[in-house]
Amino acid sequence: MQRHRLASIFEPRSLIVISDVSLPVCESVPAYLVRNTTLMSFDSSESFLKLTAKEAIESEERKDLAVLCVQPDRLEMVLSFLERKPPRAMILLPTQTIDDDPLEIRRFVLGWARQHKCLLLGPRAFGIQRPHLNLNLSKHPILSNQGRVAVVSQSRLLLMSIMDWANDVDLGLSAAISMGEVIDVDLPEIIEYLATDNRTDSIALYMDKLGSGRELVSAIRMASSVKPVLVLRAGKASPELKGDDAVFEAAIRRAGAVRVDYFVELFAALKALSYARRPKGGRIVVFGNSRGSTSLTFDAMGSSSALSKASLSGNSLRDLRRILGPGAIVGNPAISYAPLTGEQLIESLKVMVDDAGVDAILVMLAPDELMDMQKVVEQLAAYARKAPKPIVTSILGEATMRPFRRLLNRAGMPAFRTPETALGAMMSLCDYFYNQQLLHQLRIPQPDSRPSDIPAARTLLDTALKEKRSTLEPSEAMRLLDCFNVGVSWEEDGQDEQFSVEDGVPAVMILVQNDPIFGPWIRFGEGGHKVVFSSRDKGLDLPPLNAYLAGQLIKRSRVWRQELETYVEPHIFVKLQRILESVADLVSEFPCIQTLEINPIILGYREVHARDVRIVLDEQAGVSPRESGYDHMAIFPYPHYLIENRRFDDDTPWVLRPIRPEDAEALQSFIRGLSEKSRYMRFVSMMRELTPKMLSRYTYVDYHRELALVATIQVPNEANRGLPREEIIGLAHYLRNADGVGAEYALVIGDGWQKRGLGRTLMSKLIEAARKQELAYIEGVVLASNKPMLHLMTSLGLQNDPDEEDPSMRRVWMPLNQAD
Repeated sequence: MQRHRLASIFEPRSLIVISDVSLPVCESVPAYLVRNTTLMSFDSSESFLKLTAKEAIESEERKDLAVLCVQPDRLEMVLSFLERKPPRAMILLPTQTIDDDPLEIRRFVLGWARQHKCLLLGPRAFGIQRPHLNLNLSKHPILSNQGRVAVVSQSRLLLMSIMDWANDVDLGLSAAISMGEVIDVDLPEIIEYLATDNRTDSIALYMDKLGSGRELVSAIRMASSVKPVLVLRAGKASPELKGDDAVFEAAIRRAGAVRVDYFVELFAALKALSYARRPKGGRIVVFGNSRGSTSLTFDAMGSSSALSKASLSGNSLRDLRRILGPGAIVGNPAISYAPLTGEQLIESLKVMVDDAGVDAILVMLAPDELMDMQKVVEQLAAYARKAPKPIVTSILGEATMRPFRRLLNRAGMPAFRTPETALGAMMSLCDYFYNQQLLHQLRIPQPDSRPSDIPAARTLLDTALKEKRSTLEPSEAMRLLDCFNVGVSWEEDGQDEQFSVEDGVPAVMILVQNDPIFGPWIRFGEGGHKVVFSSRDKGLDLPPLNAYLAGQLIKRSRVWRQELETYVEPHIFVKLQRILESVADLVSEFPCIQTLEINPIILGYREVHARDVRIVLDEQAGVSPRESGYDHMAIFPYPHYLIENRRFDDDTPWVLRPIRPEDAEALQSFIRGLSEKSRYMRFVSMMRELTPKMLSRYTYVDYHRELALVATIQVPNEANRGLPREEIIGLAHYLRNADGVGAEYALVIGDGWQKRGLGRTLMSKLIEAARKQELAYIEGVVLASNKPMLHLMTSLGLQNDPDEEDPSMRRVWMPLNQAD
């Protein structure tokens, strides 16, 4: 199996350490590396020259990794020695001496690394720790406990703080890494590696400065689709940081990750997402033995959009009264005033867990000399291991209560010191669920909807740009929006007094602007006047949008939560959704639009009216986004332009289209319906269906870097009165290889649809798309006995080579960076 190019850093198979100070790795090289490690310690330039005169790097091959910790004035000398056999990767650790010219040092080492095709972390990088390998390639004297959380930081010192905290609370790490001062191995690439690392169950990121918004969002979306990702970012108001922080938060939300605002929240969220089960919603119930602590919890909840008070059913309330006895407060919160026993606590929790209206439970226990706290906590810890819903605990107090929190933590139940931190942890769990719903949304045009008139829109914009105008006339802006079916009625100011903002009829606005990191963003807010938006207003999102995303954007906005929720009729809400969808489509297809503002949008009882629209253009039109890969956007839209309606030679209609997440069930049915021979030819096994992980991997595709196509036909759905449903008859996809420059393809055609040209069509489309994504090559492994597949591939121009590791297989591949 091909190694990821970052494996040289995360899992080195050979190592050279050169230092003029004592390093932990020099004192205890991991056993698996002992034979392939060269240690070179010296105390002066003269001693290094003497050492290198005798020293030889034993292996004839390049070392996977070099770790250097030397004074700045000795660095050039050490790198000259390494030029004999340059390593695949290099880490430059910090030294006591401050560089006289740090910018020059950075340029020098980056140039050296690129000249010798060597990955670089540093200068002044923390390095890396991999506890399960006993690998400590840093100056930190303590190796973290082994665990399942990876921590990645742009700050070396903050990373060490997180590690110290993790050791203190017995939270084990799978990896700890920081990048240093030169951007060579960048943050998105590290995230992508950790997404596929089977030692890592969750990822914590600290970042401040950002590079490519597309690459960052793509990497986080890839990772968060399979494991929780937490993000802490500092310097919100710093003028040195590019990009609006609210746009950054929207990008993280759409990427399915959880953003935390403060250092302590990162710890709480890590504990919760590492230990607790994941909720299916934000309806929480609080159970405790003190009115004060439960009140503090609900006070801290505020107007969080992620959390809400659960309403217990009548049966649940009756059962709680029976369990807790006279004097208890039964409801939400539920409070036991009598000394609580372990049996009562567990029976109460079971009632709440079984209630369909409850998604998660927060247990608040204050010190009570009448309770047997030890027994209560032990029973709680035992139940936590099997509870089907997340239970987060706050045990208030310090010296006498700390052991009880540790007991729960070790049992896999997150326990916190204060109601506020416990609530923050619960919010992280619920934010994770909410953001995951956003992550899997796609904008898919409905077959019965009127298509956008893109040619007419392009003609209108090209005319303005040729005339070197940066602003469209209002009439032109209205025509442009009409090309994209933006469902508003245009009126002149004062035309219809029935819809006057001054008379108190509510008005909203839609604003689109561009962020230097994440591209176009869309805000929904109060209209009728110029509004200064609060940083706490979450009524902002990135295109593309579908109906669900547009609806959530509206519901998150301050104007909806505080003013419109009880006023706006459902059909008006739907109209607002459609307007937002259409505006998002417009700015997705035309990168030249820098600002778009529709204000005011007046909400009547039956219609939505708009009085003014302003559109500002970038004078550089650029190429079509379909040719450039929508590189002006942080999120690659679903490539609906690849949808084709086709017919077989016998006139049977079929559709070629990119796969979607909701195709999972149909894809599983397709695989189950294959003959044993077809399944074996494709998967080289007798597997009867895809595993959940494989199913997710094939149907959730980042179209920025991959492609999956299906061929479908319409068949009667007997379970739904014979109405037609789509059935998959063919699948073709490629997934990016670990080297980042090539991809592995796969092709499978239903037994009843072979020998009809379907495989050739799908494979030709794959090759065409791989070239557009500028992949260097595309490859696949095919059974040597699968003559029809080998014939198809060679007829398309692919090369048929022996597989070096398995004579029963053939490597069938094609270089893509040259003409056919």
